[in-house]
Amino acid sequence: MDLRQLEYIVAIAEKGNISKAADSLFITQSGLNQQLIKLEKELGIQLFHRNKHYLRTTKAGEIYVKNAIEILRIKRNTYAMLGDLKENTTGEIDLGLTHEHGIDLFTSVFPEFNKRYPGVSFNLLEKIVADQHHFLVDGHLDFGIIMLQEKDFIDLAYIKLYSEELVLGVPLSHPLAKFASPAGAPRAVIDLSLLKEEQFSLIFATSTMRKVIDPCFEKAGFRPKLLIETAMNHALIQMVSSGFCCTILPESRVLASPYSSGCAWFTLSVHPNWGVYIAYRKDTQLSKSHKYFIQLAREYGSRMESRFKSGFPQG
Repeated sequence: MDLRQLEYIVAIAEKGNISKAADSLFITQSGLNQQLIKLEKELGIQLFHRNKHYLRTTKAGEIYVKNAIEILRIKRNTYAMLGDLKENTTGEIDLGLTHEHGIDLFTSVFPEFNKRYPGVSFNLLEKIVADQHHFLVDGHLDFGIIMLQEKDFIDLAYIKLYSEELVLGVPLSHPLAKFASPAGAPRAVIDLSLLKEEQFSLIFATSTMRKVIDPCFEKAGFRPKLLIETAMNHALIQMVSSGFCCTILPESRVLASPYSSGCAWFTLSVHPNWGVYIAYRKDTQLSKSHKYFIQLAREYGSRMESRFKSGFPQG
């Protein structure tokens, strides 16, 4: 069995398009199409339904792709074990990142990781937590950096990197802003019910973060008046600093934004929180390079928790 063929078919299934799959594999469209035709002829069965713009797996294709992913996962585990026997480790890590959170962590730890393992490259895939869970289970990712509460765990291995609270931000012009703690001091605590008449801008409704935020409003006894919903945390902080609305965001996003000092920040009395984790399949063979990446990520998490204790910038 040609492992390259497995990679080709998985790529076609993921992209749903020969041209896009060929681009991702750095081969020609005609070359990839010929490989598909050759394989279907060898198997004596069609793997994809075709139209002008899109390819969709047949039942046979679903079976082939599912098992191809599993074979490629076994290959990665095997290479990880063999790599540990060599001094100059090489290989690839398929890493899932959430928007903004994950890339901050990755860019912080990658330089140190690269010094020790310059031969190990990363394939980065930015996906929401639900999609990362799906990709991890199916074997498309080695690791995912995700944020969630323990009640939302599925049958994966999770390594906690740090915990963080979700905090309330209000414009400096808001009457309650005067009750915020000064920079560097522990945040003042506030009851969300005091803001039932205010407009809010929040992360998009289907996000994992909203599973943490929405119950806060339920406990406060009101539904928020929503100005906007977005996937961009920094945009929410900028909206608050401009005086348009209030928001609720994780501590790490507040620390990462240049607009945070233009807002007043509070701890909510119900203390909403979640954990930041590295997730992976339980049958993943962790190599030395994998373990070193996890070590660096945990050190990053310790630094973040120390920063949370030192307080936020306040306007």
